[in-house]
Amino acid sequence: MMLDYMKFLAPRLVGYKMAMMGLRKYPPHPVVLNFSITNKCQSRCKTCNIWELYQKNPQKEREELQTWEVEKIFKTEHDMFLLNICGGEPFLRHEDIGDICKYAVKYCNARAIHSPTNCLAPENIEYGVRDILSKIPSNVKLTIKMSLDGIGGDHDAIRGVEGNFKKVLDAHDRLVKIRDEHPNLYVDAGTTLSTMNAHKLPDIIKWVHDNMKLDNFYHEIADTRAELFNVDPKEGENVPTDFNKVVKDLKVTPTGQQYWDIAHFLQEEASKEMLTKRDFSRISQALRITYYDRAAWVQKNQKRKVKCYAAMSNAHLNPWGDLWPCNVQAFRQSLGNVRDFDYNFDKLWKSAQAQKVREWVSQENCFCPLVGQAMVDTLLDPKEVMKTLNIYFKNKKK
Repeated sequence: MMLDYMKFLAPRLVGYKMAMMGLRKYPPHPVVLNFSITNKCQSRCKTCNIWELYQKNPQKEREELQTWEVEKIFKTEHDMFLLNICGGEPFLRHEDIGDICKYAVKYCNARAIHSPTNCLAPENIEYGVRDILSKIPSNVKLTIKMSLDGIGGDHDAIRGVEGNFKKVLDAHDRLVKIRDEHPNLYVDAGTTLSTMNAHKLPDIIKWVHDNMKLDNFYHEIADTRAELFNVDPKEGENVPTDFNKVVKDLKVTPTGQQYWDIAHFLQEEASKEMLTKRDFSRISQALRITYYDRAAWVQKNQKRKVKCYAAMSNAHLNPWGDLWPCNVQAFRQSLGNVRDFDYNFDKLWKSAQAQKVREWVSQENCFCPLVGQAMVDTLLDPKEVMKTLNIYFKNKKK
């Protein structure tokens, strides 16, 4: 499986390298497209301000891309490896999420589709997941990641909704049942590590291992991202009018030293899990182990360790058609809006504004531990690739 993936990725990775070196004018289209299909969300998370946007700007909900617009965009997008569906809560669009995934496979030949969920509407999740699986080929991997930031009341307190933890368990049971019928479904969970729960991670992991039937259990740092509106505006920054009422740093990111202290623990846990997982999961876990080490280094040293290929290998399409280099920079560095290019992704990708953003990224004006981007950046750095391959084969099932 890993060899098949590399056969697809290798030519594109070479193209990104050449673009970074100035040997070709435009990079190939992204192999990872993050698509926030809605900003609607029932959660009231203490790590994120997304849920406030439509409360304070209700007109924004009516501006979201409709299904026919998404189809037009994907018709002009080249092959992608992963469609990462984001939110808000993606399954609040359970009625058309299946069609969105169908178009990603039909027009962009997506090899894998991923979506997180807050689990607050288990019936919507079951409907949406079954609809997706009915509209994509069985060789396309679908991963659903349930958010789990604590056990019982701890989870509810961080997520801001009483009873959320019970909903997670309901969603888990529904997804495990669907997985029994569809082997291409992977049931995952993830903890966002913040100042509120990082110290409880070993207890969370133990509970999950004892009580849930997951393919993977992931952990990511609660970093500040413009997409989540949990950042303070920079001095003199022109925040879009629709967003300026909700942009505020929530002060929930662990310090570099705190994250450094738990990175070794996370790596050991991931290594143990690799020995019992399916091949697709082992590849993901090997990349994660490499990621944990680098993310801790970045947070502690406050600078990049490898080159960032945001706006090349990865891009982020927001619910209203803006294309961002990543969700950390988001509205701060927009490549443009697909509606202004008659939904032609290729024209936007090759626009002067897109090139300007890529130049900004290449000048190392930023650093972050963003996991989605980090995975592809790993594949574009020879040392990181060798480290990941060593981890993968060292922990390969006998």
